[in-house]
Amino acid sequence: MRNHKVAIQGGIASFHDIAARNYFGEDITIDECGTFKEVCQKIEQNTVDFGIIAIENKIAGSILLNYHWIDLFDLRIIGEVYLPLEMDLLAQPGKQLSDITEVISHPMAIGQCQEFLAAQPHIRVTEYKDTSTSAKFVAERTEGDLAVIGSSTLAKVFQLEIIQSNISDETNNYTRFYILTKHPDTEENANKASVSFSLNDELGTLADILTVFKENRLNLSKIQSVPVPDKPTEYAFHVDLSFDEKVPLERALQAIKQHTKRIKILGIYEGGQLTL
Repeated sequence: MRNHKVAIQGGIASFHDIAARNYFGEDITIDECGTFKEVCQKIEQNTVDFGIIAIENKIAGSILLNYHWIDLFDLRIIGEVYLPLEMDLLAQPGKQLSDITEVISHPMAIGQCQEFLAAQPHIRVTEYKDTSTSAKFVAERTEGDLAVIGSSTLAKVFQLEIIQSNISDETNNYTRFYILTKHPDTEENANKASVSFSLNDELGTLADILTVFKENRLNLSKIQSVPVPDKPTEYAFHVDLSFDEKVPLERALQAIKQHTKRIKILGIYEGGQLTL
């Protein structure tokens, strides 16, 4: 198997980096990107083989804009990764919580630790572009008054110490990631589909669609409404459907066309497993 080039948002030892290696293995080339949009652009331009982007977190919820980028750049979902998360507070060796005056990290990491941060009124919180870059900045800081929220892997990579472990608002926290590509192969073990659609302007249309899914024994594991760009009053729906056989899925997708203005299959793939 050739070495794949995979675009991620963030840098080495970030959660995206960990998720990418969990899915593809260690023999990959990571292309570090500053934003989710940049990840999707590189896939669309064929400068990488695959990309990986977070789509939802148990605490922070869905990242709605990422649905937009997947659609805009016409990408396909070929897999998913559920990554259990333990958020730690990291600082330079020898520092204690009382030494810290500022905490930096990616906005999603910060959002998952609100209770802990609220209990530290002396600490200023600053959003940074990703956990990996945040950790590197903390490690290189001349003063030792800065800390970063991130994984224990960051501590090993950047020679930091964990001064407070497991600071997430909830236990069993996790983030779900989509694996994206421009040119998907047929997945023989597929048991999950991600589909986007916009509804006709008729009363009860969504209920009719959900009935079709039920009649075809499709398990609706997620439904997410997302504003349609440039159409202030219109929403698209993104659904994840689990299935045992493709024929009922195909039958259901054909049946709901009469209820939709637009329907798009974002991916048919083998679903990931969540192990906490």
